[in-house]
Amino acid sequence: MQANPHEIPDAEHSLNAEQQQDVWKALEELLRSQPLRSTTQCQQLLRYIVEHTLAGEPGLLRERVIGKEVFGRRPDYEPGDDPVVRIRAADLRKRLALYYQALLEPPHVKIDVPSGSYRATFVWPSEVAAPPSPPEQDVSPLSPLASLLSVESTPLRSLSTMPGIEEVPAQSGVEELHRSFPFRLSRRLAALLTTALLIVGLTGIWYVHRVSDPVRQFWAPMLADPRPILISIGSNAVYRMGEHEIDEYLSKTGADEQNSEGMEFFPPLKPDQSFASTGLYPAPDSFVALADVAATTEIVRMLTRYGKDFDERFPNDISFSEMREHSAVLIGGANNLITRDMTKNLPFVRRGRNWIKDRDHPDKGWDLHASDDLHDTDDYAIITRLVAKDDAAPMVAVAGLGGHGTLAAAEFLCKPDYVRSLRAQLGPDWLKRNFQAVLHIKIIDFKPSSMEIVATRQW
Repeated sequence: MQANPHEIPDAEHSLNAEQQQDVWKALEELLRSQPLRSTTQCQQLLRYIVEHTLAGEPGLLRERVIGKEVFGRRPDYEPGDDPVVRIRAADLRKRLALYYQALLEPPHVKIDVPSGSYRATFVWPSEVAAPPSPPEQDVSPLSPLASLLSVESTPLRSLSTMPGIEEVPAQSGVEELHRSFPFRLSRRLAALLTTALLIVGLTGIWYVHRVSDPVRQFWAPMLADPRPILISIGSNAVYRMGEHEIDEYLSKTGADEQNSEGMEFFPPLKPDQSFASTGLYPAPDSFVALADVAATTEIVRMLTRYGKDFDERFPNDISFSEMREHSAVLIGGANNLITRDMTKNLPFVRRGRNWIKDRDHPDKGWDLHASDDLHDTDDYAIITRLVAKDDAAPMVAVAGLGGHGTLAAAEFLCKPDYVRSLRAQLGPDWLKRNFQAVLHIKIIDFKPSSMEIVATRQW
């Protein structure tokens, strides 16, 4: 019996035990295949979808549920703000297509996840009725060549049986055939040659573009790592009022009506009140700066363009052993403890809120004269890339003195023209060496408007 891919809600009933066993075997072959074995997230997503499709549990194949169960998102997360399920599902469909296109023979069972759904379909290609074969013809040994050159095998004199057509002498038919062979042969060879040249040309263009792409070159050590890239996002220091203190404040001020919907608000504090007396509590790993979110978006967009998996974490969620085993991108400087720890002994280091120091030249540095209203017109940032480390995975860090600097540094590493300018300053061995660069950023209307490399160091 052929499995109907449209009967997914009742897959447990439409597939017998033998068919389900075939599906599990096909799934394991897929997970070990070249397109899928390098992406843990796509493997987990495919296994989850197949498992719950076979179990007939469509309620567990919704985007929000998958985000929670497969990718560890909170139950109340918003898929519109965090499209991780859609991104990974699109990547999974692409990898499935690559796997089946590379097969030399049809698979025993084909597993697919159709677009617009998170349910799997199972098809047994061998049981699909094949189209009727054309009737065999009695052809001569020269028929393959005749077919290639579009030469009819019917004798020319057979046309004489048609009304109004005289019989063609045999000799003239041979001469006509001789005249048509070179002409048809040259046309066919010309078409084949043109197609071959076009393929070679397009392949050459693709290869040159791939090799000359400076952004791909910069990120090559991390793109080559089969494991997902860790993205560490700095967390800002934020304090929040405790629930008891909020209720007490609302009852004393009579503001219960205004705050009946749990709205966020800033309670007025007296000058002599302290954190302890007002009931403020630290909220670590809870809030990130908007500029850091924008910087992370730039990095994620670039990694997605190159088909690279990633895993976003707060610094406290990443262990030292993971940093040694996984390539990592560190977003933020003062608010990211991993950045501070990994770069504290490098040539360019941050000192205080507004200062970058050159440790090799103590009298040299870059000072940011920040305004009190945060309407800065300048910022500085440090870009760090470590690839030549002892048995450690590659690492890239983008750390601004302010949020504008961090965002600008992330954009710098994702745009070809900026990376070319960096390559020009670092020299021919830039891909194999560790380096740091200091950027000066001009800011207009709270947005980075231009970037300039003011210093580099490589080792």
